[in-house]
Amino acid sequence: MSVNCLCWAFVVSCGLPWTASLLDAGQQPPIRSGVELVVIEAQVVDRQGSPITSLQPADFEIFIDGKRRNLTAAVLVRYAAPGQPRIDKEGGEVAPPTERRQFMLAVDEHSFAPGGAIAAARATGRFIERLSPNDLLGLYTFPGGAGSAELTTDHASVRRSLERVSGMLTPPATVYDLSQSEITDISSGDVEALTRVAARECGKGGNSCRRDIYTEAMSSAGYLEMQVAASLTGLRGLIRGLGKVSGRKTLVLVSGGLFVSDRSGGRVNMGSEIRELGREAAQSNVAVYALHLDSSFIDAFATKRGITPALFRDGNALAAGLENIAGAAGGAVFRVQAGSGNAAFDRVLRENSAYYLLSVEVEPGDRDGRAHAIQVKASQRGATVRSRAAVLVPRTHAP
Repeated sequence: MSVNCLCWAFVVSCGLPWTASLLDAGQQPPIRSGVELVVIEAQVVDRQGSPITSLQPADFEIFIDGKRRNLTAAVLVRYAAPGQPRIDKEGGEVAPPTERRQFMLAVDEHSFAPGGAIAAARATGRFIERLSPNDLLGLYTFPGGAGSAELTTDHASVRRSLERVSGMLTPPATVYDLSQSEITDISSGDVEALTRVAARECGKGGNSCRRDIYTEAMSSAGYLEMQVAASLTGLRGLIRGLGKVSGRKTLVLVSGGLFVSDRSGGRVNMGSEIRELGREAAQSNVAVYALHLDSSFIDAFATKRGITPALFRDGNALAAGLENIAGAAGGAVFRVQAGSGNAAFDRVLRENSAYYLLSVEVEPGDRDGRAHAIQVKASQRGATVRSRAAVLVPRTHAP
């Protein structure tokens, strides 16, 4: 059975609907002849991130390009918890799943100062401690290249590689104390923002100071764009490599943020590139969970700006790029303001302990080899559904 999709979809021929059942991960659902289907992978979790495992086909709604489609089956795939045996219907223990969870840890070194990188490595090490021995794991840091993108059960070697993680965040050398949102506003031609910053920074400096602030904002915007582009390049290489690995992969991205301008057409505008990267992740069957280790609140005390509305705006802009990638790839972003991040890592593990395979009837217009927007809904109250944002159905070839 081939996989050719943006939404980990594969096309099968099926007849009458079949009901949800518990499968070992990697076991394929029954296939029968008659109607062409696309099978979509979706996670359904409650408010605490625990999988909801009791849903039937009637509990789901599927929309492709905004049109509701017929769902013929919902099959639950669940992984055993560490140390937990698998029990069959007769009460006997069965073998572990034939497919193991595959986690790739990725640390964006460009997004962390040296001290922040040490904290990120420690938090990531605690995540490794929580894995099942059977889980496959890899570590990729960019742009430094510590670790290995190879997936292995040798978790100890991955932990040792974390010791080589380094922070490469080097803010541009500047004269004036500009926040990232102020850089965005001024470089985008916002006169009012320039006036506010000049009143704070210039004193009696006059027009010469205003010109210097504008020049510095333009230079800083270009510098920030280069940093974001370097992070995206490293992440793109990893995602394309993971696309060559069969099965379902979970990318756990540990980042200090990926800045996206909140102004339409504003500088530090890499939104389209970030969204395209999310689509590539979906095409490679990579679910992206991003942990945003947000240090903006702490960093504010190191500047004369202090706690201002711009502080919260900067934090949201740093999270926005991660949200664009994770949203397209069927994952989520968890922001960690302070502390170890244990709760966020634990949630990633809970959410990835089970998922559904949803079989959806394909209409003739879907079989064009193009990406189609997809939405999966569940009727369960309080449920959150995570699935890819698009599905690609292979083109029908004439006999």
